[in-house]
Amino acid sequence: MIKVRNIALTAALLALPAMSMAQHAISDTIRSERIVVKSTQFGASFMDNLDTYLSGYKYTGGGLHIGHESFRDARTGSYRWKYQILFNSRIGAALQEGNVQIAGMLGCSWSGYHPFKVCKGLTLLAGAQIQAEVGALYVPGNGNNPASAKLRTALAASGMAIYHFPVLGNDWVARYQLDIPLAGVMFAPQFGQSYYEIFGLGHAKGVVAFTHPLNCPSWRHMLSLDIPLNAKRHSTTLRLSYIADLYQRNVNNIRCHMYSHSVTFGFVRTILKVKKENTIKAYSPY
Repeated sequence: MIKVRNIALTAALLALPAMSMAQHAISDTIRSERIVVKSTQFGASFMDNLDTYLSGYKYTGGGLHIGHESFRDARTGSYRWKYQILFNSRIGAALQEGNVQIAGMLGCSWSGYHPFKVCKGLTLLAGAQIQAEVGALYVPGNGNNPASAKLRTALAASGMAIYHFPVLGNDWVARYQLDIPLAGVMFAPQFGQSYYEIFGLGHAKGVVAFTHPLNCPSWRHMLSLDIPLNAKRHSTTLRLSYIADLYQRNVNNIRCHMYSHSVTFGFVRTILKVKKENTIKAYSPY
């Protein structure tokens, strides 16, 4: 009996290094594409809208801005690419000498980036973006044409600058993003053409227009600051953001601009799709 116990004890001691090596191998083979950084933002938005399809006057006002971002490494062997999915929505009211305009917009974009390490703490990202946006401007006081529908999609150039800097032992992250639409298509009725003519009578010729920087010079700026609130938990991070969405176009004899400036706040969530969080808690795709 004693001999059997000695053999079992010896086998267990010999198995410990192998178990340790196996655990180390599992930790080393965790793939960074399993880590997704997500953030949901809420804030106030200032709006400046002009649409000559509805009125020759501009409307100014404010509303609510809600945004959501998902950022992660692409699933490639070298992790030389990153991608972003971004949702932005705005709803609010604007005024012009007592007349009310209701505005609602929902936008989505998908971006792919290649990172370039400039120096310690600073990374530049350059890539392309696919944009889609839908919404409407509604003026209850208008008679014949009370609403103007907005529907567009575009291919854009996009770039980021991400800077990490220490504050009181924590890693703060400042980020600037610029998106510029280059080519796309949009829904664009002629001046004075009612939606009844388009959808009821079928007079839809020319309502789909090609857009480019000459007839639709637009861009979007985003500046954010990530502030860690708990050094022991990588996912407890406050994000403060400023977003300037500057859209304008002159198509089919209709001039339109929709300028919005939003200040938002929210929390960053680092989603770790692994069982053991501690093995990669310091990793971020930023």
